[in-house]
Amino acid sequence: MKARSLSLLYTLITVVVLLITGGCIPKVQYDKCVRQNETVMEQLRTLMAEKNSRQLEADKWEQSKQLYLSMLEADKQKIEGLLATLEEKNALIEKLAGQVGQMALPIELSNALSEWANKSGSDMITYDEKKGVVRFKSDLLFDSGKDTVTPNAKEPLIMLSTILNSDAAQAFDVLIVGHTDDQPIKYSAAQHPTNWHLSVHRSIAVENILAGAVKETRMAVMGMSEFRPIAPNEPGKGNVQNRRVEIYIVPAGQIHLVSPIEPRSANSTVPTITAPDEN
Repeated sequence: MKARSLSLLYTLITVVVLLITGGCIPKVQYDKCVRQNETVMEQLRTLMAEKNSRQLEADKWEQSKQLYLSMLEADKQKIEGLLATLEEKNALIEKLAGQVGQMALPIELSNALSEWANKSGSDMITYDEKKGVVRFKSDLLFDSGKDTVTPNAKEPLIMLSTILNSDAAQAFDVLIVGHTDDQPIKYSAAQHPTNWHLSVHRSIAVENILAGAVKETRMAVMGMSEFRPIAPNEPGKGNVQNRRVEIYIVPAGQIHLVSPIEPRSANSTVPTITAPDEN
């Protein structure tokens, strides 16, 4: 159709040129050109109508496209919001799961322990409020291979004993647990033949200081030697993170130990509080 339209236009242009230049053409040819011109104009109108129709259709598609894009963006934002909410819920579930089976410390006691740990410095002490656990780094609490509390560490322990003797802490007992890394005893084997001995002796040293304010009937000591690491030990070096003393604050009456004098029998009372794995 386009080729024919061009041919008709060419014919029409030729007639116009002849008229302008004064040439004479027969009336029959003139009438033919007029009809051809009308035909071309009709075709042009048809083509323009088709073009406009297609443009309207294209505009509608573009509007639909933009609408769908906006809907997709809205859905994307909803999904991102849901994912963020899900992440928050998962974090809350994980937090609550960590507290299952544990009795949260009273807010007054927990706040006092947090404030004390912050004042004492995180390089020596950390406090886990979810578990009610105070952790001392042994390298700052004791000299290497020793079980005598360093002068710098005595003051924080005395302050802790005051907190543990407060009214808010009276419903809780205190379990002191010593840990070592995997390095064997080198220079103090006479006093501490093994890491078992060293871990227990350090727990006792901490207990002796706390006993200045806390009744000994509320306390118990344990030693875990090198067998509850919280970080990998490096060959020949151990790991400072594993050399630590932990103090567990637990509901009163939950520490029951087998008597070391009486033989253990099937009816013996077994410990109900042990130092948990930190891994």
